[in-house]
Amino acid sequence: MTILRKSYQDELRAYAFLGPSLLILVALLIYPLGSVIRLSFYDANLSRETWVGFGNYVVLFNDPLFWKATLQTLAFTVGSVVLHFAIGLALALLLNAEINRRFRSLSRGILIVPWLLAPTVAGMIWVLMLAPFGVANALLATLGLVDANANIAWLGSPSTSLLSVTLMNVWRAFPFFMVMLLAGLQAIPQQLYEAAEIDGATLWQQFRFVTMPSLRSVTATVVLLDSIWTFRAFDPVFVMTGGGPTNSSEVLATAIYFSGFQNSKFGYASAEAVVMFLSLLVVSAFYVRRALSNTN
Repeated sequence: MTILRKSYQDELRAYAFLGPSLLILVALLIYPLGSVIRLSFYDANLSRETWVGFGNYVVLFNDPLFWKATLQTLAFTVGSVVLHFAIGLALALLLNAEINRRFRSLSRGILIVPWLLAPTVAGMIWVLMLAPFGVANALLATLGLVDANANIAWLGSPSTSLLSVTLMNVWRAFPFFMVMLLAGLQAIPQQLYEAAEIDGATLWQQFRFVTMPSLRSVTATVVLLDSIWTFRAFDPVFVMTGGGPTNSSEVLATAIYFSGFQNSKFGYASAEAVVMFLSLLVVSAFYVRRALSNTN
């Protein structure tokens, strides 16, 4: 009886310690999420709320702009994540090579700088670089890749606006992959490479059969995390193009912002947010499942 009472007291004490955190979680996450889901079933603006059921979702799934923003969000996400991984892995391999330790530390410090910048700051830097008379056009003209008088409007053209935002996002976030993959490389036992070399494996075979399998866990984690972060990215697009021109760089995050805060269609914007949330929930489920499997 005494043991049961002590166990009960310990459980109550644990809940008492967890109580404040749970209240903050409910206040900052659960309640707003529930409010957005509820609002998605209403035709709501600043003055009224009218029940429409699934009406917002019907309009949403028949809206060409929503599907365009969805496809552009996927293109932005896939392009960013693939380039993040390719550049991050290449630089991680270089920094993991047998080179001067001081030079390696200096290079690592310089390469991580873009990741330290806020997305809005990085976006404004690239707005200035990609202006018609900016650094990008001057550099391309110096290399002879474009006409010196071309003055390409990278952010003002529908054909290059999304590409420009993607390149900025790649530049800002590749250090995350670089640091994580470098940590994974340094955790691989050197004996595996020595055994592969004794067996006559080439450098490519060592990379394919030793390096990549050893990086599988960290690669899956950073790819899933980066996919979630990039899919919901708002700052880069809003700062650089505002979703334009002619919605050529519109993504789901900016579409929700414009629907809710510019057009005052709070119910419709909530429906967009719910669809985006469910999409991220699917990706997050894979991450949580992988995290739990690694724990076990």
